[in-house]
Amino acid sequence: MGSTIFIKKKKMKKLIILLFIPFISFTQYQNIDYDKRISSIYWMVNGVERNALVYIPKKELLINVPLIFVWHGHGGSAEKFIKRFPVHKLWKEAIVVFPQGVNSKSPWDIKAEKTGWQFQIGDYKDRDIKFFDTMYTYFSNAFPIDDERVYCTGSSNGGTFTYILLQLRPKVFAAAAPAITANIGLENIHEMSLPPIPIFHTSGKKENSFTKQKKLVNYIIKDKKAEYVGYWNDNILAEYYKSDNGNLVWFKHNDGHRWRTKDTALIVDFFKKINNKISSK
Repeated sequence: MGSTIFIKKKKMKKLIILLFIPFISFTQYQNIDYDKRISSIYWMVNGVERNALVYIPKKELLINVPLIFVWHGHGGSAEKFIKRFPVHKLWKEAIVVFPQGVNSKSPWDIKAEKTGWQFQIGDYKDRDIKFFDTMYTYFSNAFPIDDERVYCTGSSNGGTFTYILLQLRPKVFAAAAPAITANIGLENIHEMSLPPIPIFHTSGKKENSFTKQKKLVNYIIKDKKAEYVGYWNDNILAEYYKSDNGNLVWFKHNDGHRWRTKDTALIVDFFKKINNKISSK
């Protein structure tokens, strides 16, 4: 069965859209500020209200639009992360989605008092995968998305969730950029099955999980049969590995477990340089 969309316009450019999908239904409220270009969108996913902050380009730019998902870390929020990870300011032609997590357990938050994403495949019955599916379906139907330019990035818990998405939705993304991935959820690295797409992995040399991230990157290098060819973009902090199964950049900054806003430009540049030929390998 296909989706049915009902659109009702209200004053102040406010839209209420009802979208019904088999097994997953959601109500979407869209409040677009055409000056700031940031929208708050809400969905009902399996009976739970979920939301995201979304940057939508000018109408004249909505042709074959790139789509980027940006996932905050455990204890973070879309509102804070859109300021720390301003992808939308660096790629104004793309739709950029900053999803908001919900309360989630972690070893340092056993009462689930903070927001985040599932750390493992199957956690919370893959509620966040279903959230992604709902959003992706919506944006694919509502905008002229370029299916060959869909990207995913995230920090800490959001970086780990990026790897989960790559495994469970391997045909969706042209490239991915997990950053300072949390050391949870990646214990069974040898069981990971990643798609043959370019990956930009960011690590902080001083973070506690650096050793595990090194293990992860080494696994990816081996899995891709990648060959070290030097520095990416002449950046001495970015090791570049070339592969027919998707190139890999391992960017290692000299700080700890935190996302550095200034490094956002590196990820955006990486995504922009991924052409359709490379993405399909």
